[in-house]
Amino acid sequence: MTDLADGGWQGDEAKSEQHLKLSAEDNRTVTQFWERAAAARGELDSTMKGLEEQSAARGGRLEGLGYSLKGLDSLRRKVAVPVGKRGDRAEDVCAGIDDLNRYTLTFETDNYVQGTKETYERLREQGYEPLSEQNTWQDPVYKGLNTTWQHKEREERFELQFHTPESFAAKSENHELYELARGGSFDEKSTEKEPNRATAYYQASDLLQNERYANVRTPEGVDELGKVKVRATLNPQVSPEIVAEVRQMEADLKATHAAEAAERARGEAEAKSVGLAMDDPLQAESPDLKNRLATKPASQERRQDPEALSMAPVPTQARGRGPSLK
Repeated sequence: MTDLADGGWQGDEAKSEQHLKLSAEDNRTVTQFWERAAAARGELDSTMKGLEEQSAARGGRLEGLGYSLKGLDSLRRKVAVPVGKRGDRAEDVCAGIDDLNRYTLTFETDNYVQGTKETYERLREQGYEPLSEQNTWQDPVYKGLNTTWQHKEREERFELQFHTPESFAAKSENHELYELARGGSFDEKSTEKEPNRATAYYQASDLLQNERYANVRTPEGVDELGKVKVRATLNPQVSPEIVAEVRQMEADLKATHAAEAAERARGEAEAKSVGLAMDDPLQAESPDLKNRLATKPASQERRQDPEALSMAPVPTQARGRGPSLK
């Protein structure tokens, strides 16, 4: 991503998102919306951890809690698409977004329906009500139950997805295809001569996503949960060349994400190393100096007055461990 000099924002060229842009005013609107969600994260995380503990008997498990707040750049991308394509106002787009705070609870297939129903009951007992429910277990490209909740006395909304471990794994593997579709990368494939060419890329993406659900079992009785919705229809006649191209686009984006993750890991390791060095200031000095300070010559020790040593107070600053960056 690029923070523009005028305060605006532009998508990352490495992810083929350079066509996504926000003006300075829209960028401020999006950032403020994100900051409100960030402020609500702590309490919502605690609520979800409580639900996980209560559903342990059913095998309930929170997945991806470290990502419970959508990233700021991810939100920028999500807003920039309708702003750029349809001229929507950033304020209106933000008002319709319910997944800045988002959570995933998984249950084994045989416990899925009952575990989900019990979670509904527990949320209602705490004052939350569902605003929307989409049961897409019959959909070929995304299988799960997506719900949005809001407390009766609070403004913030959050998304809670219900998955089995297998459907969650398939969804996670498809993440880059989802990003390519959401970010408008396929729309860039249309031309004046072929204005509908992008459609084939979306359909190719659907085929690839469907492949990952081949071994995902649908829980018995799942139609009792929420409103059943089928969002996609597969088109097996898509050109194999376009399918191969989309597969390569996905692989390239996965490689970009892997490189970003490695860079973050290096940064965290460096920060930890600096923190350890600051905990022991002598680590920041040369080994020779540290050894000299640790081992005084015997002749120097004999010249010091033992009585003076016993009477001398320890300097206040010497009792601490020095500053820490941890």
